[in-house]
This record gives sequence, structure tokens and C-alpha cells, in this order.
Amino acid sequence: MFNTYRFRIFGLFAICYLLFGAFASVGAIYDPLSVPNNKVGVHILDPSEIDRAAEIVNTNGGDWGYVTVPIQPTDRDQEKWQAFMDQSRELHLIPIIRITTIPSGGTWGTGQDTDLVDFANFLNELVWPVENRYIILFNEVNRAAEWGGQVDPIKYARIVKNARSIFQERHSGFFLLGPALDNALPESETSMTAPNYLKAMESHDPSIWSYFDGWASHSYPNPGFAASPTKTGWQSIVNYRTETSTLKLSPKPVFITETGWAQSALTPSKLESYWKQAWTIWQNDPSVAAVTPFILSGGSQFRDFSMYGESGALTTSGHVIQDLKKAPGTPNLVSGQPTPQPTPDNLDHTTSSSTANFMGSTIMLKIENFFRKLLGLTTKGHLLIGSVQLTVEVADTDKLWGKGLGGRDSLSSGAGMLFVFPRLHMPMFWMKDLSFPLDMIWIKDGVVIDITPDVPVQNGPDLPTYSPSDMVNMVLEVPAGFAKSNDLGVGDTVSLRK
Repeated sequence: MFNTYRFRIFGLFAICYLLFGAFASVGAIYDPLSVPNNKVGVHILDPSEIDRAAEIVNTNGGDWGYVTVPIQPTDRDQEKWQAFMDQSRELHLIPIIRITTIPSGGTWGTGQDTDLVDFANFLNELVWPVENRYIILFNEVNRAAEWGGQVDPIKYARIVKNARSIFQERHSGFFLLGPALDNALPESETSMTAPNYLKAMESHDPSIWSYFDGWASHSYPNPGFAASPTKTGWQSIVNYRTETSTLKLSPKPVFITETGWAQSALTPSKLESYWKQAWTIWQNDPSVAAVTPFILSGGSQFRDFSMYGESGALTTSGHVIQDLKKAPGTPNLVSGQPTPQPTPDNLDHTTSSSTANFMGSTIMLKIENFFRKLLGLTTKGHLLIGSVQLTVEVADTDKLWGKGLGGRDSLSSGAGMLFVFPRLHMPMFWMKDLSFPLDMIWIKDGVVIDITPDVPVQNGPDLPTYSPSDMVNMVLEVPAGFAKSNDLGVGDTVSLRK
């Protein structure tokens, strides 16, 4: 259903707002290293593999290990992924969801902001087992085949910045990880070295690393996936140290979301020795939060890295990881299903002589809204802006923000849509496939602070965005020209009755 959204909305600075429930709230992200933590995990390709993942991760004293799993835009099946979250809770596994694009002919597509909005909406609907909602933003984007056939660190940096706002706007528990590059790639027409890619991101946006809550790394023992675990530098099992020290990053928890040796390149005894040495290094590194080796079961394509062979038996790597001595983790658990946010009451509701007629139809409106809720429709309200009265549909949930005015052929005079947010923030609006122009009226605590008039109909992959001059908690959309024809301006007061 998410690919029908026509109007996308996301805020820039809603970093840590509370998601209110009936009498409870959900807190922001926490440092996974601040609680007892089982660092051992595994990378799987499909949610159906979660049972076998637990048999490797939560053994020999271990509890609440990690599991990394990719999700494609075409795989947003709520029943399937909620079942995965429920099993994660039952099996005591912490999910790390890696967002992907759509593959075509061996090349994965380029990430888009609209994809992130859809992913954020979808993943926010799921009930997660732990408070931190770990998200990896795409995969090895310094390889052209992983990013639409073109290496583009600037585009990826922009996506990351927007992702921060998009996900935090929906839930403060989303914990963003990245960039997880391929550190063995050379400089070529189809790839960029990890150092150059990271420098290009930072050059474009010096604040880029603040958008990540944790550092995701593919710490492979190269060359040939066969190097000693004692090796250091860009192509080693501790390449995250080189990455973070080169960039002079402030401390962040490290998630090694891919690693592993090519089993055919080493004798079983050497492979076992290397794994044990590596785990000692990672376990003793206070910056490492999780290690999810690639891969649980890779079939014929990734046979050399699989923990389970095609016969279903554990490989040497699988045996070593299953037999590792592990710790019992105690992450912060979600106590129950998140409840919806209430509509904040930030407007002035005082009654004056100019609002007498405005109040007259309130009872009828409440009756209409009762039936609109039963039918799953957007509720309505009477809005008084300056001396102008109009009827508005009230968008006060992430679903309604995402849908907006999409799918409409027009908006009648005297009607509009009011977007209501749970706190002051700096939103960004853009238009996609909308068939009529708009005025955007930006409202802060019941007062108009800015107006963006005559926003035109636009199409294409890179749409312009629109923001107010200051933080707001409401935005009114009306037909283009409405503000001018009704002499609306900055400083006008706004009142809403529902």
C-alpha cells in the first residue's frame, strides 16, 4: 500500500521526541554497550532462517544475540515481518534490518528518499522486540553495482541526512547504522576506495557522521578472505578502527555486520584458529557491540562462507561460532505494542464574538467525525485563520502525513488539509504526482510564521523540497492563491475545532 503515497513529508530536527501512549511513553535510543551484551550474531538472507540463527547465536551461555537481515522494497509484507519480530522476541534475538533497493540485471537500484519514507512507515508499524530499532542504510555503496550502476557518494550522503529525519520523525528508537563499505575495492570506473568514498561524503557534508548512531563495518580479512586476524588496516577484521580513526569520529558503538573467511582457502584447523583469535579481539574491544558474520546459509552462491552447508550440516565456521563462549545479553525490551500519538492541543481555543458562528457547527462535526473514524477516513476540523474560516482534514499520524493530498484531482475552495505534528520541528515537504498547485502555510503554536505560495505541480526523480523559516508544529495546505486572495499573512492567529 505504501507505493500509492503521493505526498512525502519528513522533518529535519525531530531527533528525540516522545511517542505518547495512553499513559506511557517510548524512550529514545540507548547505547547497546551500556547494558550486558551478547556480541555474537549472524547474517541471514531471509526471516524464515531465524530459528537456525538462534541455534548458533544463543548457545554456550549466550542470550539475546544479534541477527542481520535484508529487506527489499517489494517485500514489505506486514504479516511476514511482524511474525519475524515476534519470533525474535521469543528466541531472544536482536534484529538488525538492512534496507536494500531493487535488483535488476545484477545491479541494485539507487536509493531514493521516497523509498525511505515508505520503509520508515512500514517498519514503524511493526512491534519490535527491543527498544533500539537497528537500521542499516543500504549495502557497500562504493560499488557501482550496489548503487544504480554509478558510484555517487554525494547522493548517498544526502540520502543519509534525509534518512535521519525521516526515521526519527516516526520513532525516536530508530538506530541508524552505516555506511558498511567494501574496503577491498580499488579506484576504478565502477568502484571507489573506501577512504576516498568516506572523504567525499565528509567533504560534501562535514556533519555527515552525526547522522549515524552507530558505525557499521564489513570487516573482512583480505586479500582473498584469507588473511590473518592479527592483520590491521583497511583490509582487516579490525578495519573499523582505521575507518573511525581516519575520520576522527567521536565514539560510536561498532556493528560488524559482515565478516568471515573463505573456508576453501584455509585448512579446518587454521580456520578454527583464525575464528577464535578474531572473537577474542572483538570480545575485548569495548567499542564493538555486535558481530554478525556472513552468512548463515548462502546456498551455492555463498557456499564458501556458509555456517550451514547445503546438506544442512554445520560447516567448520558454523561449529566454531556455535561453540564460542557467549555472554547473556539484557537489552532494553519493549514492554508491549506502541500506542498511537494523540493530537497535540497547541492552538488557542478561546472564544470571542468573531468565532460564534464558527462554533455553531461543532456538534455536527463531532457526529460526522464519529462516522468517519468508523469508516477509516480522515477526521475533519473547522479552522479559523485570521478572519477566514475553512473546513480541513486533519493529518495527525505518520500514515496520514505520508498520504497527504495524494490521489486528489482538486481541492475545493474553503477546504484544506492540516498536518499536525507532536512537537516543534523543521519539516520538509515535497510534491510528487500531485495534479494541482498549493499554498503551504506554516504554523507555530497557533500563529502563522511563514507562507510558501503557489507551489507548482512537479514530476521527476529529484523533486525540490519546501521548509519554513523556523520550526513549526502545524502546516496548512490549501489551493494555490488562497492565501493571497484572503489576505492571509505572517502573524495571523489560527484556531481549530474538531
